[in-house]
Amino acid sequence: MNGFEYISAVDLKDALAILSREAGNACPVAGATNIVVKAQSGRIKDKLLVSIDALDELRGIREEDGFLYIGALTKISMLANSDLLKEKASVLWQAAQVFADPVIRNSATVGGNIADASPTADTAPALLALDAEIILQSVRGERILALDQFFFSVCKTALEDDELITAVRFRPNGTGAFVKLGLRNAMAKTLISACAVVRLDEKGNVADCALAMGSVAPRPIRARTAEQALLGKPLSDASLAEMKKAVLKDIDPIESIRASAFYRANVACTIAERAVRKAADGHVND
Repeated sequence: MNGFEYISAVDLKDALAILSREAGNACPVAGATNIVVKAQSGRIKDKLLVSIDALDELRGIREEDGFLYIGALTKISMLANSDLLKEKASVLWQAAQVFADPVIRNSATVGGNIADASPTADTAPALLALDAEIILQSVRGERILALDQFFFSVCKTALEDDELITAVRFRPNGTGAFVKLGLRNAMAKTLISACAVVRLDEKGNVADCALAMGSVAPRPIRARTAEQALLGKPLSDASLAEMKKAVLKDIDPIESIRASAFYRANVACTIAERAVRKAADGHVND
């Protein structure tokens, strides 16, 4: 990768100092599953690559003060193997099961998947459905931002040049369903994904609903119009039909060689319905 310089940060303080000093020129790397591809394709060049792989304080999953915290350098494979997430953040655990292949899962990190801001990022819909917050740090201090406010567009986020993602956090919620459609099983980029967390009241009406989707807009989204279409109603064929109509107001699918916008729109409605039905039924596996 000609045109790149490389430096290793020894700890978080060192990493933040480098990002502050080299703001706009520095690019943090850990798993590097996205950075290498971008560098090889020329989408990024002449950057100072700052290895943060030594920052062990940014690894791990813990429960504290009513939140689940996941360090930014936590591997996707750790999510997939976490009994804590399986019990208390099932949708994220499900998303990790179908994230690329075992080799990539052992390299890719939660922070990297979020920072890449790809509409196809598998962790994003699950974290959005969990109302996750992202923790950002710089030498100026720490700020906590709702993940739904972090994504702007393809590869564009609220992350400042001198900031580093250190963790994500969310309240435990062991219910829900993650559904992913790809063109093939192994190493498939997500064609459409949907993640639903649904709570029914004692009468069987939808008391609370979160529906997040990937690959249906320039960024991962919460389908809030579709959520509102279900609230207070029984989960029936009629209410789900209204929800599917509402999905079309939330999404903005693109035209690509992998699928037309028309196809994505129609499939998105079906995938959203499937996720909601499974979430309400309490299923966790396809």
